[in-house]
Amino acid sequence: MKYTLDFLSNSWTFTIICVVVLIFTVLFIGNKIEKSKKTLYAKILALIMLGFYIANHAILISIGKWELSKELPFHLCTISGLICCFIMFIPEKNRQFLFEFLFYCGIIGGVQAILTPLVDDYGGYNFFYVQFFFKHAMIIAFPIYLRNNLGMKLTKFSWLKTFLMLNVLMIILIQINEILGSNYMYVNIPPAVENPLVIGKWPTYLYWWELFVLILILIVFFIAKPKNFEKN
Repeated sequence: MKYTLDFLSNSWTFTIICVVVLIFTVLFIGNKIEKSKKTLYAKILALIMLGFYIANHAILISIGKWELSKELPFHLCTISGLICCFIMFIPEKNRQFLFEFLFYCGIIGGVQAILTPLVDDYGGYNFFYVQFFFKHAMIIAFPIYLRNNLGMKLTKFSWLKTFLMLNVLMIILIQINEILGSNYMYVNIPPAVENPLVIGKWPTYLYWWELFVLILILIVFFIAKPKNFEKN
């Protein structure tokens, strides 16, 4: 069962306030802790997210609601969430592209999902509601923390690499969705929410998404890019 919140309703407003407080709390604590503990802090956040991810699937399996067409980690925000879970536990030399993908897709996808939430598998279980908003708050806060506190920066063509990767994912997932009868990344059927970025039916809304996503990625790039780019 999918659950939506009406835009500007009391429930929506209260939830948004809680999410914003969570994001600023995570970033505030991260800015205040000692430099020697900043990496540990990131790893603790990653493990908390991993715990939520494992619990989510364990609960779905236990109540008989885990489905191949819905629970594979192929939604954009789920991919961003998994990057948060593992990026601090791989060699630093392998983190750059994952960080860039997370920075763009986590922030853009997280903000959009929070403003127009569609909670899958809700079914009256409060855990799925909390998990949904916690995950999307963290995929916004985590990359900002990495940039502000652990020295990770966007490179000159990071926006282009991320945009191209999103197109590759879209092409692949359209085929996977056809096989599984799924709708990962909502590339086969528009999401069932009131969203100003969803214009028309398939495939028209995908063409609009291409334009909107490129614009949003460029906005994030120009806001967050370092003053001096690395040559590589």
